Amino acid sequence: MKRYLPIFLFAILLVVAIAAAVWSMRPREPITVAALADFDYAAPESWAVRPASPPPAVWESGWDIDVLLLSADTAIESGEIETEERRVQASSKSLDTISTAFNDIGPVYAPLLRRESLGADAAAALARYIEEDNRGRAFVVATDTILPATFVETLGADKLLRDRFAGVMAFGETPDAAGFAQGTNMQSVCSRRYDETGACTQVIELRRSGSIYIVAGENEPGNSLVGGFTVWLHGNASKLAEPLGDLEEIEIVEIQKAPEGN
Repeated sequence: MKRYLPIFLFAILLVVAIAAAVWSMRPREPITVAALADFDYAAPESWAVRPASPPPAVWESGWDIDVLLLSADTAIESGEIETEERRVQASSKSLDTISTAFNDIGPVYAPLLRRESLGADAAAALARYIEEDNRGRAFVVATDTILPATFVETLGADKLLRDRFAGVMAFGETPDAAGFAQGTNMQSVCSRRYDETGACTQVIELRRSGSIYIVAGENEPGNSLVGGFTVWLHGNASKLAEPLGDLEEIEIVEIQKAPEGN
C-alpha cells in the first residue's frame, strides 16, 4: 500500500492542477462598473469649492474678480476599487487644496468633474456660473485642461462678458495650449484690454507649501492677468444693472446732460 501512496498523491495533485487550469480558462462575465451620475451644478454638493455666501454683485459694490477652477487632474473616474462617495470626497479634497493658490485673487468656484464627461461637465459648470453666480463680476479661469468650445463661443458672442474675462491661468503637466484649443481666434475671446498685448493667457506653476498651494515665481497669483484689471474695467467696461424680475440684465449707460443753452 505504501508503495502506491506517492502515485496516489501525484494523481490527486494532477487532478487539482487540471481543475485549476480549466477554471482559469472558463469564460468570464464582464465586470460592469456603474457610471457616475450627472452632476447638477445648481446643487451646492456638485461643487468642491464655492463661496459660503454670494459675493457682492457688480451693481452692489463695483468691480471684483472671481476664480473658476477647472481641473482634469482631479476629475473623478468610474472604478470598482473605491465607492463613488470616497472618490467624490478625494476629488473635493484635492480641489480644495489647489484652490488655496488662488484665494488672494478672489472667491474660488471649483466644480466636481467626471473624467469620462470632462468637456460636457466643464461646459455645464461654466454655464451655471455665468448664468446664476457671476452677477456681472469679472473672472479668471484657472485650468489644467482645454476649455470647452461652448465657453469659447459664449465669450465670442457676448462682448460684455468678454470684457469681464481676465483670461486663463494654465497649470499642470500640459499647459502649453494655455487653456484654449489650437487655432482659437484669441481676439474673439480676450477682452479689449488685450487687443495690443496679445493673448489673455498665462502659464503658471503651482507648488505645494505645507498644506496649501502657491504660485511659484510670482509675487502675486495671476499678476500679469489680474493686476490692474479692475482699474481697466472702471475706465473701459460697462457694468450690468440689477435684473428686474424676469427681465434680463442690461448694460448701465451713463446719460450725459446737454450743455446749458442748447
